[in-house]
Amino acid sequence: MTVKIGMIGAGGIARSHINALKKVEQAKIVSIFDLNTAGAQEAAALVGARVAESADALLNPQEIDAVFICVPQFARGELEEIAAKRGIHIFVEKPLGLELAPVRQKEQTIRESGVINAAGYVLRYFDTVQKVKQYLEGKTIHLIQAFRIGGSHPAPWWSQLHMSGGNLGDAVTHQIDMIRYLAGEYKDVTAQFGRNSLQTLKPETTIPDAGAVSFSLQSGAVGTITESCLSTHFSGSEIKFIGADFMVNITGNGRTVSIIDNTQNITITSRQDPSYVQDKAFVEAVASGSRESILCSYADGINTLAFTIAAYQAAEKRSTISL
Repeated sequence: MTVKIGMIGAGGIARSHINALKKVEQAKIVSIFDLNTAGAQEAAALVGARVAESADALLNPQEIDAVFICVPQFARGELEEIAAKRGIHIFVEKPLGLELAPVRQKEQTIRESGVINAAGYVLRYFDTVQKVKQYLEGKTIHLIQAFRIGGSHPAPWWSQLHMSGGNLGDAVTHQIDMIRYLAGEYKDVTAQFGRNSLQTLKPETTIPDAGAVSFSLQSGAVGTITESCLSTHFSGSEIKFIGADFMVNITGNGRTVSIIDNTQNITITSRQDPSYVQDKAFVEAVASGSRESILCSYADGINTLAFTIAAYQAAEKRSTISL
């Protein structure tokens, strides 16, 4: 079965999906829409797709089986609900939104429609991450240390907290998600955020330039996540899972993992393209009707969003927020 796909958005993340889907035998991108018509035309030319007149026109169940929603989180409106009500299967890029109430309403509509759905937490699809998940099964973690440090997104909207969710919500969401995917659900969170550099360098922005988040998991493990989006001379990411008799370290956003215990000290670097693995899994799910290959559903992605929102609330209220 060929899965006919519509793409809403033609920016960088959409291009990543286009490049991945070109390699998926069952996938055929047939239409693309973006408010930037020139960008949509350029993206469509890569795969021989047509340019849709609007997002609503693209969401035509007579023409597409599935849609990839790759526009920024502030610009999605009711796209997910419209697609679901029309019986179109849905892939939505992370983060799922900026507020929990509308995202939960969308999830209900998606669930009631019965369409196949997935959220774009691509790092779950690394074979290295799957190895770590298998290794940690049944083990007792008592400490998690994570960071993600780098530069800012160039788009003007990204620097506005109410449009992007900040670095924590838009980028560090991958580390937040990987922790809960590998170690279990969060219990509570406290946080502090600062603008020590941005308030001088870019006072028109509203995002923090750094954050320090502490949390506990339902398992009893505790941990921290530190992040910055304004680092010129250092960038990288890391998550350490520490137990009494083991340590697992994940770097490169999941590409490289190290496992150390009493019997082994190994480091593995993945050669996979996780975007290809993720998109292939979604297409195969649509083709077969089986959700087994999808590692993050829309409903699952809501719990990652909930942590981000709770972290900002904790900082604002100077208190611990339960999840």
